[in-house]
Amino acid sequence: MAVKRLVRRFESWLFQLENEILLPFLAVGIIVICGFGAISFYNGYTIQKNSLESMARQMFTVTNQNIDFLAPRASQEEIRERYRKECHEYLRITDGRGQVIADPGIPAGRELAVLAEEGGNTLGWKLEFLVDRKAFLEQIVESQRYVVIGAIAALLIIIQASIFISYNIALPIRNMSRTCQEINENRGGYRSYRFEAVRRRDEIGQLATTFELLLKNMDNYTKMEYTSRMSAALAHEIKNPIAGIRSGIQLLQGRAAKEGDRMLCESMIREIDRVTALITDLFTLSVKKDSVRELTALEPILRELELFYVKGLKQQGISFFAEVEGEPEAWLNGNELRQILHNLIGNSVKAIGKGQEGVIRLTARTAGSSQGSGEKRPGRLAEITLTDNGCGMTPEELERAMEPFYTKSVNGIGLGLAIVKKLVEQNRGILELESAPGAGTRVRLCFETKSLEEPEKHTGQES
Repeated sequence: MAVKRLVRRFESWLFQLENEILLPFLAVGIIVICGFGAISFYNGYTIQKNSLESMARQMFTVTNQNIDFLAPRASQEEIRERYRKECHEYLRITDGRGQVIADPGIPAGRELAVLAEEGGNTLGWKLEFLVDRKAFLEQIVESQRYVVIGAIAALLIIIQASIFISYNIALPIRNMSRTCQEINENRGGYRSYRFEAVRRRDEIGQLATTFELLLKNMDNYTKMEYTSRMSAALAHEIKNPIAGIRSGIQLLQGRAAKEGDRMLCESMIREIDRVTALITDLFTLSVKKDSVRELTALEPILRELELFYVKGLKQQGISFFAEVEGEPEAWLNGNELRQILHNLIGNSVKAIGKGQEGVIRLTARTAGSSQGSGEKRPGRLAEITLTDNGCGMTPEELERAMEPFYTKSVNGIGLGLAIVKKLVEQNRGILELESAPGAGTRVRLCFETKSLEEPEKHTGQES
């Protein structure tokens, strides 16, 4: 059991991400350094051997010439005695019977190697060039000591660099993995998680940024999924009974004798209408459909809204202006555009607040190409702009403004801009928000002026 635990622990360590990166680096580095060391050692061995062989040839030539010169002038015994006294450290001389005349005096027990041998003299003596193998190798190592030191230093640098690179790559990925595990365990509040690697500018930073965007989208998707199921249940279970209740209250209001009872019935009807509007908003947000679009003139819609809002808002101290430049047309669904603008105007009224002098300005014109939400739209576009001088939004509120159920309003539920975003997307439009605390809000909508997918039909009012 202990052995199995050790094996499992070793496997766990071996297959960690940083080790999977580190070990190949180290293996390649060690192989390269060892290969370089082997080549360097072989090169030193060859140079040393060639040097000794050259020395041996010169020594053999000189010795043979001396023997040939002394042979007619002295006896062999005198020549033997001379070479016993003047023997070179590498040279061994043997006569024709194999008796050693001169020996280099290498201590016993040392491994000798005959590097070269030669005869060719008048006396028939054999000359051998002997090398102490151990001393020969030590000389090679000594001559390569700086190369060895450099190789060791290079190996240490490779190890340090491999550790740094592996942990620099693995650490942010490990942190991202840990965060994903926490998300899986908690299953909620995805937006609260952050990846430290977002600050990086490499591919890991791009991966972390994509993960954060995925979490935000996951948060929105969860809310949208919940909204879809809840709205279907509300529509089925509540809408019809509410219609019956409203009709009954209207009947009682007509029969009420006291003014207070009639006012109570009117208040109840307003609350029922508010609940009905909420159910309608939930339907709009949850139902997936393709809008029926056609070429629609924008000026009649803006004039209709101006007529609807100008008097009512004036009583609240808010000035409403609708301006049209030229004759702009857009390829969209007219009824859905009305709903978009009603929601945006309602948000502007809430942002201005009661008792404040406000200005809401709605303009429409035909503009050039536009780029919004990361998508470039070439050609001419119909542009609708809504501005107000309300309280504005902080950067955090602006970032989350179009999330379902996100609101800072006490009486709101946070569906208005989410519905606007969905309807704009259904009409293949572009939605841009600009806002700052105390500086009001600017909403810009862009729609196509023609469709490449549908035959053009023209309507002056709506689809």
